[in-house]
Amino acid sequence: MAGSSIDPRVRLSIELALTGTGASPSLLARQEEAGRAIGMTGAEMDVARRGSSFDFSASIAVSLALNACRETRQRALRAGLSEETCAEIERIARAIRTPTT
Repeated sequence: MAGSSIDPRVRLSIELALTGTGASPSLLARQEEAGRAIGMTGAEMDVARRGSSFDFSASIAVSLALNACRETRQRALRAGLSEETCAEIERIARAIRTPTT
């Protein structure tokens, strides 16, 4: 997405959390390759697949993507994410949950 305010590592962490370990082998391989290309370690990707992150901001973003509700959004705003970033995270989550076929 052009003009994204979300760091590529955070964006991939969101994708990993939403697809988890149940994704197809080809998707898991692409995610692994993308993670390595942006410098993520295997441990970072494993934690993201479990819905968390070693990084506080990324963890908040993943939490919002997994449970986009008023309470989680308020927590994200209090943690320093902007309204725009929260909206973008929610759009990413919707897009991953409802893939086009």
